[in-house]
Amino acid sequence: MSRTYLFSPIGNTDPVKYFYDGSMLHICRYYKPDVVYLYLSKEMMEYHRTDNRYVRSIELLGKKLNHTFEVHIIENDQMVNVQQYDVFYKEFRSIISDIEKEKGEDDRLLVNMASGTPAMKSALLIMATLAEYRFLPIQVSTPQKKSNIEHEERQEYDVETNWELNQDNTENAENRCQEVKCMNLMRLLKLDIIKKHILSYNYKAALEVAKDIKQDLSIFAYKWLETAEARSVLDWKKMNSVLPEANGILKAVHENDKKKVLFEYTLILDLKVKRGEYADFLRAITPLSVDLLEMVLAEFCDIDITKYYKRKAFREWDEQKMSGTEILRLAQGNYSYFRYGPVYSGALNNIIQAKCEDKLLAQRVNELVEVEHKLRNIAAHNIVSVTQEWVKERTGKTVDETIWIIKYICECVKINTRKENWASYDLMNEQILKALEE
Repeated sequence: MSRTYLFSPIGNTDPVKYFYDGSMLHICRYYKPDVVYLYLSKEMMEYHRTDNRYVRSIELLGKKLNHTFEVHIIENDQMVNVQQYDVFYKEFRSIISDIEKEKGEDDRLLVNMASGTPAMKSALLIMATLAEYRFLPIQVSTPQKKSNIEHEERQEYDVETNWELNQDNTENAENRCQEVKCMNLMRLLKLDIIKKHILSYNYKAALEVAKDIKQDLSIFAYKWLETAEARSVLDWKKMNSVLPEANGILKAVHENDKKKVLFEYTLILDLKVKRGEYADFLRAITPLSVDLLEMVLAEFCDIDITKYYKRKAFREWDEQKMSGTEILRLAQGNYSYFRYGPVYSGALNNIIQAKCEDKLLAQRVNELVEVEHKLRNIAAHNIVSVTQEWVKERTGKTVDETIWIIKYICECVKINTRKENWASYDLMNEQILKALEE
């Protein structure tokens, strides 16, 4: 069962003054916290030690409400200069941090914003605005709807008499508590950071920031952030489990849907280009290029090249199946011998150049394989700065032109049949940004 906590500085109007609850007692009356932390400065501590007025008043209220309050006193006999805002901010931040560690995930923390000195109230207001810790700020208006005079001495205080004369004990007493709607500055800042990460396609970073303000986001928005992060690392199991239903943008992806998987992989390559991760882009071309070339051979050359593999899943040439075939001669190309082992795009390209009647497609395949062969090994095995200029200088093509070639081949083999689908991540981003505003 969830519990409610209250943190309350104590001021001169606590616990009862002018025949009405002070702010601390009034919050206890209407919110019935299970655990109450009272912060006492040196002056308030002296009152407490004289007549136990704060704890005793809470006990009387608990008896009236048939509710048990667990009261903790936080004493600071060093706190004499009670107008130092920065001191209170540091101290209250530490205290609330400790309460956060104690309370459970479903518990809630109330904070009395009305008691104490102006410096205490300012410190708590800043904490509520920054929202480093999640608590509900409570303000309590005065019975007279104007400022209390808080500076008169209150050494002589009769707890029982003040309780008996307290007008807030009457049946039709007014609830003067108000939940403060603070501008949550930290939430706004983190929301802005999340949006910037989304626009730069950095979904992992966006999700990490979102975890800090998860309670302030809609379930729909958080699911989209989880979906985007899982999608960007090809984690289909997780993506499918958090994907918002009937979202109109993205459908579940399954491993056995090869064309869908290859489409998503191509989009990841596109993201690497957009993020300027050119070395990663070049290293990631090879797995896709072999898949694409196999599909070109099947659809445009009527060749099921996998018949010549030892094990289709691992793509290794089978010497026995290749021996004496035209496929061996074409795959070997201009080399004097054929190296059996893993299937690479070079051998597949040799076959396509000889057998593909769609010469424009064959040209695009050849251009892709050339880029892969010229740059992949350098990017994979050397410490180099891979820039747009570096790629252009060595291949005659920009990175943007290379990703265009990949998309062209994908469309030819029907991995994607609608050009607008290439904007899938941007459409998803629009959906996420819209959800973050709700």
